[in-house]
Amino acid sequence: MKLDDKKTRLDLVALEHWPLLYGRDCRVVRWAFAYRQWRNKIWWQTRRRLLSYLKKGPPQDNRLHVYWHLRGGLGDCAVSRVAVLAMREQLPEAVFYFHTDSPRAAEALFVPDEKNVLLPGGIPLWYRYDLAFETCQSFKTVHINRRRLEKLAPEFLPLLEKMTKRQKEYEFFLSDNYLLEDLLGYFMVRHHVPRAGMLSYMSGLDFDPLQAPPFPAALTDERRLARWGLQGKKYITFHDGIDATFTLGKRPLKCWSVEKWKELAGLLKAAYPELLLVQLGGKNSPVFDFADISLVGKTQVADLPALLNASLVHIDGESGLVQLSRGLKNRSVVLFGPTDKTFFGLDKNINLKEDACGSCMWLLGRTWHERCALGCPTCQNLEALTPQKVAEAARLVLEEKLK
Repeated sequence: MKLDDKKTRLDLVALEHWPLLYGRDCRVVRWAFAYRQWRNKIWWQTRRRLLSYLKKGPPQDNRLHVYWHLRGGLGDCAVSRVAVLAMREQLPEAVFYFHTDSPRAAEALFVPDEKNVLLPGGIPLWYRYDLAFETCQSFKTVHINRRRLEKLAPEFLPLLEKMTKRQKEYEFFLSDNYLLEDLLGYFMVRHHVPRAGMLSYMSGLDFDPLQAPPFPAALTDERRLARWGLQGKKYITFHDGIDATFTLGKRPLKCWSVEKWKELAGLLKAAYPELLLVQLGGKNSPVFDFADISLVGKTQVADLPALLNASLVHIDGESGLVQLSRGLKNRSVVLFGPTDKTFFGLDKNINLKEDACGSCMWLLGRTWHERCALGCPTCQNLEALTPQKVAEAARLVLEEKLK
């Protein structure tokens, strides 16, 4: 689709007014929005600027120093990697510094060297850098040292003007992208924009949002598997779909039932007894006793590319691990519940969704992963998805791999 199409722009304007639709005559609502804007523009920006000057910054040498704040979970950071690599083509000699919201996510995406620096956690501080970008579903330029840019990379200035113009079009969303990112996501789903589509457009880079740049060999080295006895072994990986960033009150809506996972495991073991069934997961994932090897809570984020790359097939709910595998050689069978298949699905995978009711992600704010918009106790899309159908999808991938 064309993001600068007039009909698309009109729909965008309509969405900008939705948050205020029922509160435009309410003083409290107007005050609430005004407070958030004040906090974002004055308090947070001023605080970060002051802290930036108190912290040691990169050297003022003859290279550009570019700060990247990759927001969101591991999957969001993995999608942002595509934009980072596209920007690397424009600034081949620059030093990139990575700060991620998801702990240690950068270790699974980039190999640290003289041009790629993985920063520790903490408050994002960018004012001592020459350029600073913030990404999740959107692409936001948060700082420019124009004097240094004009001196060291004048050829970059036309692209900077292009991205500035495009981000101006989406100023409403970018002014408070933490609050309004869900609304932007809804807009993208409605207009069939791929997950990385806004990153491509708002950055001005116009890269193919469906591309999947391969991971460097250092991150997929099979010698990493030796500690679990998996080097040279044939195995299937599966993951419960639970993101490490979830604060769990109950089992997330986008997770298949434990009973169905157990039935699927039985079907796979009966058909492929020679293959190991390996469970992946973080601190929030339950441990299933029917897995041959459980690596739940036993892996580092940096180990995941190698584990997934060597897997014959990965079975998962729509999760960060699936997005991480964009640049890997493995294929996944992905179980979609509340999330949209056309938005999050990758072409190389087998994406399963029964569409018993539709996609309700973002409709209930931050509680969408625990509450059904229709009041059902579980996701009806996943309830309708049978272990037999998932096993058949896995068989298609396995037969191809085991030829």
